[in-house]
Amino acid sequence: MRLTFCGSCRKDPLGTDANEDRWAFSESAGVLALCDGASESFSSSVWAQILVDKFVLEPELTSEWLSDALAEYALRHDYASMSWSRQASYERGSFSTLLGVQHDAVHGTAEILAVGDSVAVLTDAGKIVSAWPFSDPECFNDRPTLLATLPEHNAFVLKRNFWSDRGTHFDLSSLQNPLLVCLTDALGHWLLRSGDEALGRLLSVGSEDELTELVIRERSAGRMRTDDSTLIVASFR
Repeated sequence: MRLTFCGSCRKDPLGTDANEDRWAFSESAGVLALCDGASESFSSSVWAQILVDKFVLEPELTSEWLSDALAEYALRHDYASMSWSRQASYERGSFSTLLGVQHDAVHGTAEILAVGDSVAVLTDAGKIVSAWPFSDPECFNDRPTLLATLPEHNAFVLKRNFWSDRGTHFDLSSLQNPLLVCLTDALGHWLLRSGDEALGRLLSVGSEDELTELVIRERSAGRMRTDDSTLIVASFR
């Protein structure tokens, strides 16, 4: 697996707010991770960065894995030196999606894990083949389940059916030229609602500036939600 494109457009391209989307990739391991930090939570970009970095090093999600991630998050914040208002915000927690991809070259599959509403879309010959964790754009109207820095919010990870509910695999072996398109929610909603025509526009994007132009145009037309918008395209050949 190799990346053919990666770019992001902030919620406000001209503003100073940080982009809370984060990604990491290891070509040698064939592992990709994309996170969308929740903007209403405390320091969500830091939490998102910890999750993507950790998944690329250890592509799993267990209680021990999460405990290590939470310990790393705590180390990056000096609680005692915070103002009372920042302490209160810290205690309310940070939240993020996690979309993880592992390429199994031996079996010709891409293993997908999705927590939240960042989306992996399998394409071939300019057509959408499959999408995970959902293919219905109406699902973006539901409140997503997120990974949190508050352990009590992560109980769903311990459930027996966690991997069957959150994971799937895409069969690449029968496809001519498969591409995996990974998107945070605003772009994912737009793509799944608009279909193959929108896919063609995304796959023609050649730079982050072009992605920003597309996003701003679609927002202005009322066809895309305003949020940090990240696009990653990976090929397997």
